[in-house]
Amino acid sequence: MSEAANQDNIPGDTGVGPNPEGAPAAHEADNADDILDADQDGPDVLDDGDSGFGSETGENWTDSLASSIRHYRKAYGRTYHSFKEGKYNVPNDEQEQNRLDLQNHLFMLTLGGKLHLAPISENIHNCLDIGTGTGIWATDFADAHPNVKVTGTDLSPIQATWVPPNVEFLIDDAEEPWAFPEKFDFVHARQMVGSFASWTKFVETAYEGISPGGWIELQDIGILASDDQDITQTGINQWYRTVAKAFDAIGRSVQTAEHHAEMLKAAGFEEIHHEVFKWPLNTWPKDRKMKEIGLWSRENMLDCLEAWSIVPFTQFLGWSLEEVQVSQAKARASLHDTSIHAYWKIHIVYGRKPLGTAEGAQA
Repeated sequence: MSEAANQDNIPGDTGVGPNPEGAPAAHEADNADDILDADQDGPDVLDDGDSGFGSETGENWTDSLASSIRHYRKAYGRTYHSFKEGKYNVPNDEQEQNRLDLQNHLFMLTLGGKLHLAPISENIHNCLDIGTGTGIWATDFADAHPNVKVTGTDLSPIQATWVPPNVEFLIDDAEEPWAFPEKFDFVHARQMVGSFASWTKFVETAYEGISPGGWIELQDIGILASDDQDITQTGINQWYRTVAKAFDAIGRSVQTAEHHAEMLKAAGFEEIHHEVFKWPLNTWPKDRKMKEIGLWSRENMLDCLEAWSIVPFTQFLGWSLEEVQVSQAKARASLHDTSIHAYWKIHIVYGRKPLGTAEGAQA
């Protein structure tokens, strides 16, 4: 990480702002009043009687199922998945979808335009993207590998409909036993912290679902850190620690990325590699590339503040709406404070299932 500087523009660029050309649009709130589009009466709970299930069969039942999956739960002005309701406590609405696409741009900057680091073969046949979100990674991978069948799964049906012919999206729960008709040569999972009750079980399931010689890659955010400061009392660190406490309360930790390599090894994977990258809190670094990454990191976190705390803080920790607003306001102040030299640790871990039979990916 480069030495910090208290300026907000990338050296040599006079027009760098929150929306550089070619990058997705981002939402940036500027004051505490913008934190929440809140329903003051609290969350709305959907009536199961509206689901359309009952005596309908055949195509009508299928249509009703599809309609039910898209009948999202509402809370505090945001929407959440209805399939396996409550498993993932982050919104799925347009604002969150825009953030996910912005986050994809951030990963592409971090990895120098690469979709993955695992040294997969050009001869692979099947790829699985767990927690595909908007499907942007799966779509890009399918474009880059037109001969590979790419499957993206998620709890929310928020993926694009116009996609390459070799990609398909399924509504599926990755915590359930996998029932795919084929094994995969490459499994990709990105930003899945807070999603699993047992990461160990997920990794073991993935191991069984991967062809011999196939690869898995996990890309996830870790803790907030600093190389030269005590950031304990900063608003953003206190917010993050509260997020961790809230997700621990429901048994879905957000602090697992540091242990992913150990989990892959325990499951039987080999050739395991673990790389750690840095997302600066904002534009504090002097280094041009890190300053740009910091700009997008800040934009990403500005939308994360509400998405990752409004339901967890109120429903898991019993906070009032006003307490959540205060926490977000303090965290927002940190995100705009370039005197705070903090960064998020980004963990990229990949490993290979040992070759044991003639089937599967080729080295």
